[in-house]
Amino acid sequence: MNVTEARGVRVLASLVVVCLLSLLFPTITCDAVLGARNSPNLMEVMPDEDGVYGRDVVIALSFDRPMDLESITRAARFEPPVAFAVSGESECLVVPVNLLAPQAQYTFHLQPGVARDLQGRVCDEWVELSFSTRGDGVIMEIPAFSFSGEVIESTDPQGVASIIGFGVGHYPGAGRPGRGNYVVMAHASGQIDFPFNRLFDLVAGDEIKLSYGGRDYEYHWSEGLVVGDTELWIVDPTASAIVTIFVCCAENGRPSPTFHPPYRYTVRASLHGVPDMGHFQRAHRLRSYVPRKMSHVR
Repeated sequence: MNVTEARGVRVLASLVVVCLLSLLFPTITCDAVLGARNSPNLMEVMPDEDGVYGRDVVIALSFDRPMDLESITRAARFEPPVAFAVSGESECLVVPVNLLAPQAQYTFHLQPGVARDLQGRVCDEWVELSFSTRGDGVIMEIPAFSFSGEVIESTDPQGVASIIGFGVGHYPGAGRPGRGNYVVMAHASGQIDFPFNRLFDLVAGDEIKLSYGGRDYEYHWSEGLVVGDTELWIVDPTASAIVTIFVCCAENGRPSPTFHPPYRYTVRASLHGVPDMGHFQRAHRLRSYVPRKMSHVR
């Protein structure tokens, strides 16, 4: 029996109890019994079957009335822990801030007795949904210098820097395609012909493309700037959908003749043809964690 079917059985059982009470005690109407209870009902959960899903999975909780989003935030959690945003009204979306780890096992919980409607009535429903993620990665393309490759994942920035080679890696905990600030890092050097040595030549209108889960995201170059290696604001979450790429550079922003310089050339590009971001921009509360140590990339 799946999550939705089990919930339907519990709701049906509650209705049977109400009808029996009205038969045993004729002075008590069904409306009175329902009015005394009248707690929010969780009508549907999507996805409602344990299975394997994309790393961009979103949990949708459909209630029979608008809910207090702060209480949904307190009631919801993932194991292992995942930063997420909650938005909506009667349909509440629990959106992981970042792509989930590839080929990993997760369990989503909704704790009973915590979620409330706008009148403060408590929902007694509970959810325990286990699922796995696929192992597919994000593909990045930059036509201006003919780069195309999978974005490499790791659990810490230094780990990413050590394995990306001539490719590109996702800064752990920083965004997902199409939402927020999706941050990637690459190597650049005046001594080695890395593809991202050409990052410095991007100009307004140049495209940065991301593909994941059958969806394509096209970003357009918006700015290039030089920052110090301690200026971690470039990996902070943003309300708008952007992609940030940074590489090591010399003080003038060009490829450095030495390894591990204290500067980062940073390109930012804005999502073009923005998809429906309403549920993310209306998020009542955003929990996020971004590692606060900038890695060394050549």
